[in-house]
Amino acid sequence: MERKLIFIKYVSFNMLSMIGLSCYILADTLFIANGVGSVGLTALNLILPLYTVISALGLLLGVGSATRFSILKVQGKDKEASCYFTTAIKLGIMLSIPITIFGIIFAEGIMSFMGADFEVIGIASIYLRTFIVFAPFFILEQIIVTFVRNDNNPRLASFAMLTGTLFNIIFDYILIFPCQMGMFGAALATGFSPIVAILICSLHVIWKQNHFHFIHSSIKINEIWHIFSIGISSFITELSGGIIIFVFNIVILSIGGNIAVASYGIISNLALVVTSLYTGIAQGIQPLLSQSYGEHNLRLTHTYLHYAMITAFLVSGIVYTCIICFPHLIISIFNSENNIMMAEIAKNGLPLYFAGFFFAGINMVLITYLASTEKTKKSFIISILRGGLIIIPLVILLSKFFSLTGVWLSFPMSEGMIMIIAILLYKRSQISTK
Repeated sequence: MERKLIFIKYVSFNMLSMIGLSCYILADTLFIANGVGSVGLTALNLILPLYTVISALGLLLGVGSATRFSILKVQGKDKEASCYFTTAIKLGIMLSIPITIFGIIFAEGIMSFMGADFEVIGIASIYLRTFIVFAPFFILEQIIVTFVRNDNNPRLASFAMLTGTLFNIIFDYILIFPCQMGMFGAALATGFSPIVAILICSLHVIWKQNHFHFIHSSIKINEIWHIFSIGISSFITELSGGIIIFVFNIVILSIGGNIAVASYGIISNLALVVTSLYTGIAQGIQPLLSQSYGEHNLRLTHTYLHYAMITAFLVSGIVYTCIICFPHLIISIFNSENNIMMAEIAKNGLPLYFAGFFFAGINMVLITYLASTEKTKKSFIISILRGGLIIIPLVILLSKFFSLTGVWLSFPMSEGMIMIIAILLYKRSQISTK
């Protein structure tokens, strides 16, 4: 019973945290759809892959360093554990600054590459330039929240993320409607949200509950290797969502134009939130897996994996039931212009696309399990497969024969194929452990 309670505590708070993170963009989507219209919705969906790149970098550094922190902490190596926090913060700043400069200077060129036409490129560039200024804070937020969570305070980490989301929602409304600031206002509200979350997480240090510290130490190659080798799976898992959205945008633009991309914007933003639920499950079990693995308690490790699998399947069932029962209600939230064509495309795509999450949830849990138990090669293989090796050729092929229906079907088909491979790799890892 105690193990179940610990599992519920970590997973529930982390699911709330990740929903909070995903809702940064979802809040923009809702207010832009109603305040700017379908053109704004199209622009935001073209920007979405760039957001996942920044989020993926934060997960790479946060998960990689915090996993090592958890393992070293239970082994009593406090100084070495703090070194990973210091290194992650330094790397986060070093990586984010050039991204910010590049995004500001080449905003129009980036958006043109992402598929924006003359109708969309202006407002998309405004959003990108504003949003990219805050890239360092998005990356640092991921690192700090992950450390606070792994340092036995998932409640505060969750509260910080949800408060950041609430701030975003309130100021999205204020800046888009009363202030009439459009895409610039939406980006500004989103950009300040991680700063709010970081400030709340700082209470963990102010209250002196932290077991990690920023210390004077140089960045070591072996620390970078450990961070990257453990965090790469989470990085690719997050990045894969952006890659899929980018490829889908290009294919859908060629089939149905901006309206079809706006329809896909509804699907992709909802998918981002659903993916965050599985990420919450995966990140919730990560410190539990790392600690039990560090203590060589393999039975407990498998118990947590079993709980996570059941939770992922239940989440899939609840989500899919909502998609099947309330498609018109869901679509109407994003369709302020009552565009019949956009609504019809989204209605056809939702049940086909979201069937893939029955497989995706299991895949994401297995990736985290393998990474947390230092089976990084197998975790990396699954992550690479989810990163586009299967779905990209599949969506191109199926769209040629079945148009938009082929686009929607490519996601569940690819995730189903990956799940079979992931289960085989998991079983092989158990044989090697024995």
